Amino acid sequence: MSDERRLKVVDSSGWVEHFADGPLADGFAPYLADPDQLVTPTVVLYEVYRWARRHGSDADAMEIVGHLEYTRFAPVDTAVAIAAVDYSRDHGLAAMDALVYATARLNRCELVTSDTDFRGLTGVTLIGSEG
Repeated sequence: MSDERRLKVVDSSGWVEHFADGPLADGFAPYLADPDQLVTPTVVLYEVYRWARRHGSDADAMEIVGHLEYTRFAPVDTAVAIAAVDYSRDHGLAAMDALVYATARLNRCELVTSDTDFRGLTGVTLIGSEG
């Protein structure tokens, strides 16, 4: 699989930028262009839906969920949970970040984010920061 066709996990920061048309939306746009190449951890769905409910109507929030449903969902299973604990311990990641990172690593995905807590980790593309 060529690098440009590599599966990607876009974390909640990217989805929120996209739906809010935030200042980093254009940076995330190429990564969100092909839903068939996106793996969405269920914890990302949780974070994006929570954000959408706070910032819009119920209908708007459900419309956003509809967009995410075109991606491949990756649930938290035993392997993800165990790997997340190791990543949390080894890299100082918060629980949700560790679950997202573990999902990306176990699914051999590039993680695309603007969250600097992931800075310097293997397989991470940091948007809007000097890497």
